[in-house]
Amino acid sequence: MRTRLALTTGLAALSLFALAACTSPGSGDGGDGTGTDPDGAGSGGIAGCLIGTWDLDGQNNADQMQEFFVANGTPVTSTETSGTVLLTVDESTMTYVSDISYVMTAQLDAGLEMIISQLQAGESSGSWSVEGDEVVFADWVNGITVDNSVTIGGQSSSMAIEIPADSGSGVAMEVVCDGDTLSTHPLESPFTNLWTRVG
Repeated sequence: MRTRLALTTGLAALSLFALAACTSPGSGDGGDGTGTDPDGAGSGGIAGCLIGTWDLDGQNNADQMQEFFVANGTPVTSTETSGTVLLTVDESTMTYVSDISYVMTAQLDAGLEMIISQLQAGESSGSWSVEGDEVVFADWVNGITVDNSVTIGGQSSSMAIEIPADSGSGVAMEVVCDGDTLSTHPLESPFTNLWTRVG
C-alpha cells in the first residue's frame, strides 16, 4: 500500500529529525541569538538568557509534523501530543529530559485508518559555551529512546529508532532567546522548537 509505505518511511525520518532537535540543542555552527555580549556562558547576552529551565511547546511541534506530512502528500488528519520536555541550562551544561508522546492519524486508501504513536523518553546532556556569535557544544551524550507503534485496520506493529549514545558536538542549531521565550532550530530539521521559561 503506497500511502502506508510513505507514512511509515516518513515517520522514521521524522524521528531522526526530532532526535536531532532533542539530543543536541546546538553545536559549533549555531548561535543566531539575542543580546550583544558574545562572551562565555553565563556572561550575559544569549548566554545569560539561555540559563534556566525551559518547557517545550509540544503541541506546536505536533502541528508542524502534521503540516510537514500533508505538504509531502501524506493524508494526516490529526496529530496530538501529551507529556513534557524540559531543557535545563546552567553555566556549563545543558540537560534535555523528555517524556513526550505523539499520536498521528491518517486516512488511507480503501477507508483504512492508520494510527502512529511515538514516545520520546530519556535524558541527554552536554557541555556548552559561547564563542563569538556561536553557541558551541562538546561531549554531548544521548539517552533518548524513540519507540513507534503503527496500527492499521486493527493490526499493530512496533518499531524502535536507535540513536548513537555519543553524538559528540551535536547538530548545528539556530537559537533565538528573548526574555522568557526561546526558539531552537536544528539546521538539518524542518522543525523549530518553541520553549517557555519555567525556571
